[in-house]
This record gives sequence, C-alpha cells and structure tokens, in this order.
Amino acid sequence: MGFDINNFLNDESKKEIKSDWKPVKLSVHKLRPAAGKENFYHIDDREVEETARTIELVGIQQYPVVKPIDGTDEYEIIAGHKRRLAYLKLLAEGKTEYETIPCKVESAADSIRNRLILIFTNSTQRERTDYEKTQEIKEVRKLLEEWQKDNKLPDKMQNVIAEILGTNKTKVGTLEHIDKMLIEPFKSEFAAGKISTHAANEIAGLDEAAQQALYETYKETGTISAKKAAEIKGRADKTADTQEEDKTERKVDENKEPAYNEETAEEPQTEVTITRQQDMTDRKSLIIAGKINPNKEYNGMNIKYFMDAITNSDLFDNDFWGGWVDPNTSNADLIRDYQGILTAFTASTGEPCQVEITDKVTVKRTEAEAAGEICFKEFAEIVDALILTKVITIQKEEIDVPYWIKETAREIASLAIWATEEELSVLQDVALRMKERAGK
Repeated sequence: MGFDINNFLNDESKKEIKSDWKPVKLSVHKLRPAAGKENFYHIDDREVEETARTIELVGIQQYPVVKPIDGTDEYEIIAGHKRRLAYLKLLAEGKTEYETIPCKVESAADSIRNRLILIFTNSTQRERTDYEKTQEIKEVRKLLEEWQKDNKLPDKMQNVIAEILGTNKTKVGTLEHIDKMLIEPFKSEFAAGKISTHAANEIAGLDEAAQQALYETYKETGTISAKKAAEIKGRADKTADTQEEDKTERKVDENKEPAYNEETAEEPQTEVTITRQQDMTDRKSLIIAGKINPNKEYNGMNIKYFMDAITNSDLFDNDFWGGWVDPNTSNADLIRDYQGILTAFTASTGEPCQVEITDKVTVKRTEAEAAGEICFKEFAEIVDALILTKVITIQKEEIDVPYWIKETAREIASLAIWATEEELSVLQDVALRMKERAGK
C-alpha cells in the first residue's frame, strides 16, 4: 500500500485544527527564517509586494506557523516566510501597526508531521525548479528518517519520498544522484538554472577530476549540453573499460605458454584491419540540386529549425517582406530592425520552439533544451534560399488608387442623406485637404 500523507493528520492533530487555539502576537523582528537550508523556496520581490498589499487590504488570512528557538526569545518560521517579508516591507514603509504579527506557535512534537505537510502542500500548489525539488528530497528524507525511529514506513523510503512530492522514484533517484555526485561549482550553476537536469546528471556521472576539467571549459564557453557531457562520460567509461580489458588480457597472457614459431622463435602476431563506413553527409552546402539541403547545420542546430522560425512564426510582417525584395534596402539592416523580438513557434517536428533576434538570431528548442545561433549574414542567406527555392513567394499587389477613390466617393454620396452634421463636417474637411494636395 502506498504512503498516504493524510496518515500524518491523526485524530489528535485533526482535533487540534478544529480547536479554539488562539494566535500569539509576536514581534516580526523576533521571527527568523528556517535554520540551515530548510527554507529553500525562492520568493521574488513581486510576490512579497502582492502579499503586503493583500494584508493591507484584508488583513492576514493565514497565520505563520513558528516554533521557539531554544535558549532565546525568538522563533523559527516553519510556514510563512513570505508573510514575514511582507510585514517587514509594510514596517519599512512607516506603517508601525505591523510591528507584531499573529502566529501559531507549534510544539516540538508536531514539527515532523507539519513540516512534511508543508512540503507536500508546496509540491501540489506551486511550480518548483528541479533544484528546489532536490532540496525537498533531502528534507523529506531527513524528516522520514527521524519519524521512522518511532514508526514503520509503509513502503521503501524512495517510493514514500516520491509520493509525498508528487513525482516518481526515477526522478528522485536522478536528483539525489546529482546532489551527491555533482561538484559544488556545477551545483551552483544547476541551482541558478544555468544547466539542465539532464546535463547535470550526465556531468555527475564523471569522476571529480573530469568534472573539474569540464568546469574549466564551461567557464570559458558559458554553456554545456547534456549531449556534450554524455559524450565525455562515454569516452571516460570506454577508457576505463579498455584499461580493465587490458589488465585481464595481460593476466591471461601471463598464465599462457607462448606459442612457438620455428622460423622466428617468437610469439606469432595477429594483424587486425578495421574498415569503418565514413559519414559522407553534406552538412555545409546550403542548396543542393535546386533544393535546400536538409542536413545543413549551424553550430549543431539543423537548418529546419531556422527555416521553421521564418515560415511558422509571426517573426516578420509585410513591411519586412516588402523591404526584402527592394534592391535599395540592406537585408542585414532589415533584420536588425527587428532586434528585441522574441516569439514562439512550432517546428515541423511538432516541437515547441522560440526564436529571438538580438545581435544575432537564436533558435531554442524548448523541450530538448538546445539552442543554435547564427549571424545576420547566415540568416539572410536562409531567407534568400527560401525565396529562391520557392518555399516562400512574395507578391506585390498594385492598387488602382483613382479607381478606388471614385468608388469610395460614390458610396459616400449615396449615404450622405443619412450622415450627421459632424460626419458631413469631417467629410468636407477630408475633401478640402485632398484638394489642397492636388493644388485645386
């Protein structure tokens, strides 16, 4: 039977929730954030601002839960860090009535159960980063180990942790592997969201020296993909396997009598020839036989994603395409006019992607956590190739201005008897301006 968080709400605690306990007013300056790393959820300034304004408008709707700090007159916050920051903000604005905050003071016996309930609630009510989930896993494991001293877990520890956090044991295992094996510099990058979980897990599979060497490269480039980390890990594993095989072969050879050759009186040698099929894929040519080369790549990103960014998004409007076929307009300048644009699109593969124009053009594959960048010149070449191969057709429509003026005048004249004085005045004003431009 799976672990049920509601088992922590025993009959006694349910009675406590329904009882007439009274909040205790405490100085907001006497409240301290959770010790160590217990409070690992990120709170941004906007959230604090919104909470402060809500408290100002309707009062505090949910009391912070605190516990006494031994040997002091202060209290540690178990739940309510955002509310504490909101009260401090209001106090900093000169609103002295927010000096004290009503709190629920928790007994030590309730600490484990309530902390687990708090983490469970956060896991169901808010989005968390994988780094925050890693901290949750550490905290839940510590609490369950404490709880297990007097109780029996209904399932394996990893399964219980997964069920409390609303995830699966594979994810728990991956994040615990990262937390245990990843070196601190990479762990900081993971916490900041600069490297993906997949990449972090691959890097964590390397020994410490290899991770440190990889980090030095990462500092220079600023990027590391899961694919690159996996390749390095694969080479390291292969080297280790080869070394082990060599040891085994040497051990076998030492116990084996050497073969005798009458002519050379030496051990016979075997010559091995390996023939590998070479990859002849053309990834450099833009156009082959009048069509765009589907294997063309830019910095590891296939051309189809850049093509889809042009054809499947609202990146460019009619002014752009009109200017593109104008011989007097610089194509690079046209692209530059759209700097700052960030738009989403769906690739022909069905993947959600984004394209952004800064001093270059960047395409991001959201789910694959991959990105490719090209300069304006290369991007312009793709646009030209799309037009040349008729993937994109630009048509200019000429408008017969005199004809439409006459048609519009005829329409207005037939409806003039229904016009108000104000509308007639506007029409007369328009007609007057047109006459002035015509010199009449």
